[in-house]
Amino acid sequence: MKKRKVLFSGIMLFSALCSLTIFNGCKDSVVSPAADNVEISVFSTTGLVAENSSATIVLDSIKVLIKDIKLNVSGNSDTSNIKTGPFVVSLNPNSSVNIISSALIPNGSYDRVKFEIHKLEDADGAIDPIFSFGGGKYSAVVYGKYNGTAFIYRSDKSAKEILSFTPPAVVNSTTKSNVTLKVQPYTWFWNGSDYMDPTLSSNANNIDNNIKASFKAFKDNDHNGIGD
Repeated sequence: MKKRKVLFSGIMLFSALCSLTIFNGCKDSVVSPAADNVEISVFSTTGLVAENSSATIVLDSIKVLIKDIKLNVSGNSDTSNIKTGPFVVSLNPNSSVNIISSALIPNGSYDRVKFEIHKLEDADGAIDPIFSFGGGKYSAVVYGKYNGTAFIYRSDKSAKEILSFTPPAVVNSTTKSNVTLKVQPYTWFWNGSDYMDPTLSSNANNIDNNIKASFKAFKDNDHNGIGD
């Protein structure tokens, strides 16, 4: 009987120790999530391209569908995902810098931002009905007035953007870095000397090329719309 008691006591002690080990192991594994250390912002300018053009254009609402924002590590091809998307970015030209996404990425130096101006696809599901009007699928939609007459311009083009910036954004665990995407939406309708009529299909290719070319990027930790 004594041997059984000793054996039983040993088993109970072993079980207690195992339970304590498991409990402590679970307790040690609970780690508070680290805060995001990088932001992506957008800044759309208010100024018209030229005051002395023969045509006038006023932009009331600008929306762009974007996906797959990534930052590229300086000096190599490694990237860190910021936001997969797709998601809608409103480019109301109000001279303010607006954060569109943030993320926690590895510490390091980043000198390029990559993203796609994305034409809506069936697999994207319901995002914003403005990008699927009339059965079509679009990547950018603009409401405005050309020479006083209301228009809606819809782009059905996708475009991959790779924007380099100097100095690079240095991301670490103590401060939050910001990269601003600057967009000049009025340049979308500018042909070098005058505003193009957005309602003419003959201007669509030039407008779509201008949309792609209008994005710039820079480190902007103080969120003032000017590169640091």
